[in-house]
Formats: sequence, C-alpha cells, structure tokens
Amino acid sequence: MFFEDISAFVAVVRAGSFSKAAIDACVAQSALSRRVKRIESRMGTVLLERNARGVVLTEAGKLFLSRVEKIVDEISDMEANLSTFVKEPAGKVRIAFPPRSSGLLAPRVYKKKLATLPLVQLEFLEGSPSQVHGWLSRGEVDIALVYNSEIGPDYEVMPVMTERLHLFCDTRKLREIFKGKVPAELLIKDLPQIPLILPSKPHILRVMIDRLCVLNNIRPNIVFETDGSFVTRGMVEQGIGGTIFSMSTSWSYSVETGQVAAIPFKSPLVCWNLYLVKSRRAPNLLAINAIYAILQKEIDYLLEQGAWSHASKWNIND
Repeated sequence: MFFEDISAFVAVVRAGSFSKAAIDACVAQSALSRRVKRIESRMGTVLLERNARGVVLTEAGKLFLSRVEKIVDEISDMEANLSTFVKEPAGKVRIAFPPRSSGLLAPRVYKKKLATLPLVQLEFLEGSPSQVHGWLSRGEVDIALVYNSEIGPDYEVMPVMTERLHLFCDTRKLREIFKGKVPAELLIKDLPQIPLILPSKPHILRVMIDRLCVLNNIRPNIVFETDGSFVTRGMVEQGIGGTIFSMSTSWSYSVETGQVAAIPFKSPLVCWNLYLVKSRRAPNLLAINAIYAILQKEIDYLLEQGAWSHASKWNIND
C-alpha cells in the first residue's frame, strides 16, 4: 500500500511537471488526496500545500520526491527486467481508444487475443481525446491511440496515420458567406468569415485551430463552444454555424442526405495525426508488447481496407 501511494505521488508530480493546472486537478481527486495524506501521516510532515498559484511541493516534499523517485524507478526497472523471463505473455493490458477507433479496433484485437494470448486479460476504455491523454498521464492505461504526441518519457510514441479535416456547414449559409459559390477547398484565412462551433480548450482540435490562426494572423469567428459531438452536429444541421472535423460515418450521412456540405482544407496542416502509444515501464511488458503488435497489424489492415475513409498511413519521411 505504501509503495503504491508513493508511486502514484511520483507519477502525478511528473505528469504535471509542477504546473498549477495539472497538480491542482490531480490533488482535487479524492483517491489521490487520500494517498498523499497517508504518506504525510507516515512521514510526519506536509508534502503539498496550496498557495496563490495552486498546489505546490513543500521543501520537505521536494526532498521526499528526490529520494523516492530513485526507489520507484529502480523497482519499476526490476519488474520490467524480471518480466522478460516469462515465456508466455500474461496479465492485464489496459487500452484506451477515442470513440471513432474503438468500434473498429477493440473487437478485432479481442478476437486475436482469444486465439493467441489466452493468459492476457484486456480492459478497453473509450473516451474523448482529452480523457485518453489524461489516463495516459496518470498511468491508468498501458496502450492508447491519441492525437497528441506530447506524452512523456515513460511512453513510446509511434505515428500511425494522418487524416484530412473538413469544414462542415449548412450549404445555404456557405453560399451566403461566399457570395453564391461554395469553394472546392477552404483556406485558413477564410475562417474569420465563418461562424464556428468548436470544442473548448484543451481539446486538440481547438488548440490546433487556434495555433494555425495565430500563425496566419487571423482571429477565428467562434460563436459557440461545446465538446458534445451530437450537439455540434445538430447545431450545424440547423444552420447555426460550421464546425471542423474528419469525415466520420455520422458526418458522411449528413453530407449524403444534403443537410450539410463538407469542404476540405487546402492546407495539409489542418489534419488529425493519430499516434499509437505504449508504456515503457509497466511490469507486464511482455503482454503489452504482444497486444501492441496486434494493434499495429490491425491498424495497417484497416487502413488498407479504407476503414478511415480520408486517412492515410503515416509516411516515415513526413
């Protein structure tokens, strides 16, 4: 129990890199709070304290962290090295997917596991890109598909595909904006003319659009913020504004029925980049590596079959 508490404490501080938002959010969780209190009770000193900037390490906390980091790393390395002596992969492997990939990949991975890895248990988690990234940063999953490659040194990151993004908007509104003619491709500089419905920060799509607008010295015309995919699609279909997304099955239906138009962006920078991530330090590395290899093959197969309609395999030279 004590070692688990220390490991969680070290993982959270590392993930947050001492940032106010990250540490403050983690400390607010009751499970972590209990762990910290148990450590502080056992050590007889306060490790974290709140101030105007949020939650920070005390001097005693910094000293404690510097000592226990080495211990946690050594034990993790020992577990990883010992696991290589196991002849057959075994144990639980936790995999996190964004919604669009979960239905495609989870069943295929599970069927392959049943046929080839009887001692491995699988746990699937499905969540928004921000949720998946959070699970990774807290060490709650072993493998994940993410749109953000900035994960940290404890994970191996491999790009697997890139997918062009489109503007989805009511056709009548587009004709009004562009004086009667809907363009075949959209420029980044066109965004200020279009009322946009986008997710709030730190959603990877919103961060990307804001960054591109800054680079082009323009301000996007964001009329509404929501992280709800059904809310977004409903508002677009009702002509309230446009949104930016990939050509998923749900959007394809809206386009085919004539409810909305889909315009690809001309710039190759307006795209999803999907990454496959796995832990470097988990104790059951043999099982993780086996499932990771299955995922790689299944992603390659699905890309060849066109399962992601506007996606292409990542070019190593990109």
